[in-house]
Amino acid sequence: MNAAQALLDDLLRRPPELPYDPGLLRELFDSTRDNSMAPLSVVAGVVNKAQGLATRVLSLANSAYYGLQSEVTSVQRAVAVLGMAEIRALVLALGVSRMIDRSRLPAAFDLRSYWSHQLSVAAGCRLLARRLPGCDGETCYTAGLLHDLGKLLIAAYRPEDWTAIRQLARDENLMDSEAEDLLLGLDHGVVGARLLSFWDLPMALTEPINWHHAPHLAGEHERAALVVHVADAALRLRERLAGRNAEGMPGNLPGGLPDDLLIPQGLDDAARTLGVDVAAFMAEIETLLEGERIGQFVSQLA
Repeated sequence: MNAAQALLDDLLRRPPELPYDPGLLRELFDSTRDNSMAPLSVVAGVVNKAQGLATRVLSLANSAYYGLQSEVTSVQRAVAVLGMAEIRALVLALGVSRMIDRSRLPAAFDLRSYWSHQLSVAAGCRLLARRLPGCDGETCYTAGLLHDLGKLLIAAYRPEDWTAIRQLARDENLMDSEAEDLLLGLDHGVVGARLLSFWDLPMALTEPINWHHAPHLAGEHERAALVVHVADAALRLRERLAGRNAEGMPGNLPGGLPDDLLIPQGLDDAARTLGVDVAAFMAEIETLLEGERIGQFVSQLA
């Protein structure tokens, strides 16, 4: 049995335990899909089924991240103020943040950096999708939020492999996905998508995650996979330019983008496929992230 199959078998034989029944996720996606006629009370009822989940959702909804003018005191009100899809993303983020035994993670795995990147990419995905006719911005947001779930799972289930992958990526100047393919025979997109499929989540979410490093293979979900790919690559470029502050969060670019910014060819090609100018998109991201208060959200998850 090769390393890839062994990892996937292990993952599905003893999947990480969500702090709620995985069936709740299916209910939540059914009641918040685009053509759903479910009233707010139904969505709130799904969230309220899980003990303690409503409290966590309200805590996040009332955090500085959302900047609400008045306190939200019920899940139904939170759904009304933030929207059904936003609540769905909150539930998924909270579930993933609580399902991993942090003692199993390698000491070098930086959860704050991990969640900061996930949230930044999610914001970038929504920004991109909203300018593409027929592209579901909220599903792309959720895909961005979970696009590196596989990295978290590899670190938790195969910490030695995660360490070897990071070392190989540094030594050979490779992307993590390239180092994963060399050492495991698959990349983190496949790992994360496999677990989400196991939870019976829709292909509109799992396929863009599965193929975000090879969007041309995503079939009918290619455009959403391209959105995640472009947002992910652009945010990684931004992170390299901005560095990190004392709290491990990406810094800002107070002087704007460098005039001689070198955009990787793969990112530029993918962006052109979507009709997007990378430099203009990154400038929009910079403005967007200044007001996102991502650190407030990260503190609730990491």
